[in-house]
Amino acid sequence: MFPTTLPPYDARWHKAGEFTRGQTPHTAPYTTHYPVELLDGSTLELPLRALPGRDGAIALLMSNQTPFEVEDALAPLIAQVASTFSPDCVAAVPTMGLDYARLTARKLGLPHYVAMGLSRKFWYDDALSERMNSSTSPDQFKRLYLDPALLKRLDGTRVVLVDDVINTGTSAVAAIRLLERAGAEVVGLAVALTEGYAWRDALAELGPCWPHKVRAVGHIPAFTCTDGGWTPVPSSM
Repeated sequence: MFPTTLPPYDARWHKAGEFTRGQTPHTAPYTTHYPVELLDGSTLELPLRALPGRDGAIALLMSNQTPFEVEDALAPLIAQVASTFSPDCVAAVPTMGLDYARLTARKLGLPHYVAMGLSRKFWYDDALSERMNSSTSPDQFKRLYLDPALLKRLDGTRVVLVDDVINTGTSAVAAIRLLERAGAEVVGLAVALTEGYAWRDALAELGPCWPHKVRAVGHIPAFTCTDGGWTPVPSSM
């Protein structure tokens, strides 16, 4: 027996005008899912996952576990917001941003993209790496690596960074710093979802304009436990 059992991961996408109340209420408190309104008017229902301690929860987008229809819905919208930066190249924050960056690059008509990684291949240079962690693995520090064979794709080019969700912003900051060291002009960040607003403070460390260089397809709040379910935590813009 496994020590922990969770319900199956269940993200649901609804075309514009087709979202019905079902098991997900339109107002707080929420019990199992949170409905996210996307740029095109469609709705993405994401399962709620309790954080350690169970006082808070997140609406969880696990991009490598969603049905393909979710990917098919999000990918063109991410490409749409990425196109506003007029990039020459697309780069990916691993691991969840990899698929969306590849699809975005293809939809923008680019010949390739730049995939950063979390494992050190034997030909990598530690000088082309940055320390990072993520909101879903807060106690695990990793290193973000850039393959030196990809430097020619970056040097002097306008690069848009792609990820699925930005929360604390620490992964994005590490990626931006690494890309800039490689000679890229990082012009913006295109994501499926922004989560809360802590990422604004992290990006502001790179410069006061950076929080305004994030374009998202939708937004999810943080949640706190209340009677009857989970209620979004008020966040200042």
